[in-house]
Amino acid sequence: MRREEKQLITGLSAAIILVAVLLVYCLIVENRSSAGEQSAVVYEDQEQEEDKEIAQNDSSDEKKDSETSEESSVADSSEDADDDKTPAQIMDADDGYIFPDVGSAYLDEEDIKALTTEEIQYAINEVYARHGLKFTKQSNKERFEKKKWYTGTVDDQDDIKLNQYEKKNVDLMADILEQKGAR
Repeated sequence: MRREEKQLITGLSAAIILVAVLLVYCLIVENRSSAGEQSAVVYEDQEQEEDKEIAQNDSSDEKKDSETSEESSVADSSEDADDDKTPAQIMDADDGYIFPDVGSAYLDEEDIKALTTEEIQYAINEVYARHGLKFTKQSNKERFEKKKWYTGTVDDQDDIKLNQYEKKNVDLMADILEQKGAR
């Protein structure tokens, strides 16, 4: 073979090898991205399962607390008494919740619509207060600091992770406030 033919064969061989390497690289990248999409779906499913577990743990913790603590049995009886109190009375009381089950059940839209805009805003703040949000607005600060169950420990609302019920309920209350022209 002539020298020119050898150079041509060598050049074509190098080009074929380069194309093969690029194909393998593309296949690897494609597999990684499809695996990434699958893991993202799995991650979302895991996150939903974690939210369910948190909600179940929260409700089981509340049950344990009420069974083992005398104060909790007093709180439980005051929650039963909350059924007799108006939201305005609960807001000004030293104990109780407007929506006791906000973290473990979805709220009824009609129950929320029956409240005043001030009561709805308070109920939203109450969800965050249960997680220990420290309020900067003086009226909220005074109102929640007199609650027996409140302990302000979290400075930033963004540091609070609401469970699936709380998220949905807060969103619903915010939507109703918007419908009432309060937002």
